[in-house]
Formats: sequence, structure tokens, C-alpha cells
Amino acid sequence: MKQLSTENLNLIPNPSELKRICKSISALEAIISPEWEFRYYSYQKDWSKTEEFCEMRNGQGDQMLIVFGENGVCINGFAHESEMNGWKNVSIEEKKSFIEKLFGSKKETKTELTQEIANGILNGLPKTFNEFIFGEPVKSIGTTFCIWQTKTDENWKIGKIELPKDEYKDGSSDLLQLLDGNPMTYKNWAEEYYEEEFESRDLKLEVIEKIYSGIVISKDLILEINPEFENFEKLKSDLNEIGYENEL
Repeated sequence: MKQLSTENLNLIPNPSELKRICKSISALEAIISPEWEFRYYSYQKDWSKTEEFCEMRNGQGDQMLIVFGENGVCINGFAHESEMNGWKNVSIEEKKSFIEKLFGSKKETKTELTQEIANGILNGLPKTFNEFIFGEPVKSIGTTFCIWQTKTDENWKIGKIELPKDEYKDGSSDLLQLLDGNPMTYKNWAEEYYEEEFESRDLKLEVIEKIYSGIVISKDLILEINPEFENFEKLKSDLNEIGYENEL
């Protein structure tokens, strides 16, 4: 079975559908994992005046950032186990003073951790996404794959890349796995990832389907997912930040 990846761009949902999926997953995450730092997905509808932002992080060094802007959508992924990682310590040349040059004073060689993004990944990247890709937080996280679609594009695009020959490649199939829009994909993943939470009960598929369909989130629905949930005021704030309709 084919998976979402840079090799199967046609399987990635269109931008509006992708935004809906990201918000749905982020809403589920906010209910299952009340503490933000332990969530796999999060979403900010007001990341800037013109952009919305989705973040995926697994706590093991992999991250995916998606920006939804006026001019299109850009997906940046960093998979630390990929051969396309590119992070390395690079020596920094420091200027010596006249006295140091005269007496041959030696300074310790300083290094800086820098990523050399693999050739081709950003080939053809539209300028409208430059600030996102070359600015923070992407710059400090890194890039092993980049996918984009502008308002005038009909399909998702990537640069001219040569993937590693191993199975992991650029890590895109791993990081994009939850974005297929299938509630069962999320159910299977969440029960494994949050195994302690669902050790004695199941995550109901019909509840995930409701949230994927955009149903207004109520207290009753929340308690179906997380019977021990308590801080509804905090969740209301989280859902409003995501931009997911609720009646809390």
C-alpha cells in the first residue's frame, strides 16, 4: 500500500482538506494530552496576521512544520535518522589582532553546528516561502524534505531530489503518515503512542470520525475521549487557538 511521501505527492490532501485534518488531529491531541509539551500535533490559527501554522514533533528529534498562508502552503520536515540530515560542526574562522599575528598567538578553533541542506530539496521553492524555510524556527530545526503548493499550483511540488537508497529515505513517509485523512489511521497510531492512556480502554473510532467531520466539540464528546478530563477552561483556550469550534 502506497504511503504519503515525497514520492507519492498525489496522496497528500489538497490544501483546504489538509488544514481541516491538521486542526482535527490537533483538537484530538489537546483532549488526549492536556499538557501541550507532550502532544504530537499542535495548531495555531493566528501564527501571524496572514498565516496559520501546524507543528508535529515526536520528542525524539523529528519535526514537521506546515504554514498555511495567503499565497499557499509549505510543508517542512526534518527526520533526524535520514541520511539527508546534514547537520555538522563547521569551523569558524576568527580574525586575529595585529599582536596575535605578530607573536603567533594561537586561538582555540571554534565550531558551529550548521545544516547543509541536501542538494535539490529547495530547488524551485517559490520566494513566497523563503521567510518560512530560511527563518526561525525552521532554520534551527533543519530540513530533510520540503513540499509546497502555491495558490496558482494545481498539485503539490518538490525540488529535484535524489533520495537515499535505504528504506527510510527523507523520512517523509514516517512524518506524513497521519495526514491521510483516515480516522482509523489516527486511532491505530494514538492507541500505540498514548498507550498508557488507552491501556484499559479503546479510543472510539466513531468519536474520531465526528471530530474529523468538524462536529462542534462539547463536554460530553470530550469525556468520551478522555473520561478523566478536568480543565475545560484551558481546553477552550486551546481549541480557540486551533480554530476548532466548540461549546465549552
